[in-house]
Amino acid sequence: MDPDTFRERLLPTLKDKNHILQGFYGREPLDASTIIESYLEAGRYIKEHVTDTSFLVNDAIKGGKKVLFEGAQGTLLDLDHGTYPYVTSSHPIAGGACIGAGIGPTRIDKVIGVMKAFTSRVGDGPFPTELDDEAGTAIRERGHEYGATTGRPRRIGWLDLVIVRYAAMLSDFTSLAVTRMDILSGMETVRVAYAYKRKDRTLRDFPDSLRALEECEPVYRDFPGWPGIDPSCGRIEDLHPNVRRYLQFATEETGVPVSIVSLGRERKETLALEKVF
Repeated sequence: MDPDTFRERLLPTLKDKNHILQGFYGREPLDASTIIESYLEAGRYIKEHVTDTSFLVNDAIKGGKKVLFEGAQGTLLDLDHGTYPYVTSSHPIAGGACIGAGIGPTRIDKVIGVMKAFTSRVGDGPFPTELDDEAGTAIRERGHEYGATTGRPRRIGWLDLVIVRYAAMLSDFTSLAVTRMDILSGMETVRVAYAYKRKDRTLRDFPDSLRALEECEPVYRDFPGWPGIDPSCGRIEDLHPNVRRYLQFATEETGVPVSIVSLGRERKETLALEKVF
């Protein structure tokens, strides 16, 4: 948007980068004029769509419009509250919406916590309910659980309600959206961790250190499985009793009601149990 400032910032940075490209990698240097021309052309193209979005969003809220913020990543990847150092560099908890969008915390009136019917993770770090067996492989393959960017296979585990309780506390969930219920269909038994065992203690709260988490073993509640789910069912009563009990247990253990259940990949295969917006 500001050609003079862009040039001032680009030229010294490019000098350093070209030194690395040529000296360490034996590559041809990048041309400043080519970069400047390309980016200024892009700037002219998108200029009318660029604004200070903090004003845009706050004006929309003041005008009575419904504003939806969607987070990425997961609670345990939060820079401050996650399993450091196995985290991202941002705040994927609900409070991060205020930081990123430039709104005050009192502007948020509902927080929907999105969780899979099982647990998955990409990358290293402690994972108490991780499955290194046929069940984990079956869930991964059936759910196509591979990193969207890297293609790396995700680590798979049973649903961990200790983590969900922790996430619910940090983001103050008003309800839960449970996804991928169909992926667990056809399993004889499904397990849910509701606490951890560390040495001679039973823990219901998420541990306060990585070392403590590494020493934890999950305490499970076993549930009978369910047959294939009809993704077109329109009421909670239409779900198999074992599915309903699974969801009920999640609510009982977290204190957060379930408002949305995803039964398939398509938008229309989502069951809304209550109006959340």
